Amino acid sequence: MFIWSTWGLLIRWMALPPVVVLFYTSLIAGIVVPVVLKVRGDFPEAIFTRQAWHLYAGLALASMLNNLTYFYALGHTTVSNAIFTHYTAPVIVAALAPLMIAERLQRVTLISLPIAAAGMAMIVLANGGLSLGSAQLPGVLAGAASGVGYAFVIIFSRKLSQLLLHQKAIIVLLWITIIATAPAALSVEHTIGMRSGLLLLMTGLLHSTTAPLLYFSALRKVLAQHAAILGYIEPLAAIPLAFLFLAETPPAVALIGGFLILLSGILVMRDHDNPPVQ
Repeated sequence: MFIWSTWGLLIRWMALPPVVVLFYTSLIAGIVVPVVLKVRGDFPEAIFTRQAWHLYAGLALASMLNNLTYFYALGHTTVSNAIFTHYTAPVIVAALAPLMIAERLQRVTLISLPIAAAGMAMIVLANGGLSLGSAQLPGVLAGAASGVGYAFVIIFSRKLSQLLLHQKAIIVLLWITIIATAPAALSVEHTIGMRSGLLLLMTGLLHSTTAPLLYFSALRKVLAQHAAILGYIEPLAAIPLAFLFLAETPPAVALIGGFLILLSGILVMRDHDNPPVQ
């Protein structure tokens, strides 16, 4: 989660179209991930099979929707707007997981989700609030769409991890993303300089390789609704990042909001045997 929390800074620094960023980072990861899995002895025997093909397709579509719209939101509205709308995902997961993957709602979810959402809202308000001016509206709508995409990424990823198809899922997801984004990425006008090239390489290795490998492995042991709540820790990293790179001292209300997010995460991580809601 902390790796992905740096997307906001990196998107601003790269100054490239979202589809270009997604294509090149996926291309790098699409080469590196199979090598890593092969070295680890985890490379799947058959990549493209009929088993769970609908889950692979759903994950690929949700991932592209999540990434493209979130990158667009970060570039076309305030970071607060993008984060607030993107992190409607846990609410969506809590509502859909019981219906889509037969994951019964946990009592800790009902407790920790409002705490995390309140903390997220406090951080957003401390950083200027959610502005809905006409110039911000496209970015806000894109952020809301990314929240929907992110929710389905969590749900499909959890199901594939339960089926022990997580290694295969990462490879298929990357290759589908490369094929789907290549025409637009290679046709849109852009220039990759030394700095943007190095940032693309870094994000390809960290954000599109290391983070997904860790995330899919963790989802084998974590409920989708819990993973969604723990995801609120990701924007929490914006506070030290803003302090380090933008010389922004976080206001007291943001620190309180961060404490609430950490509290919700602790509640989830300490909950092992909590019974589901009947």
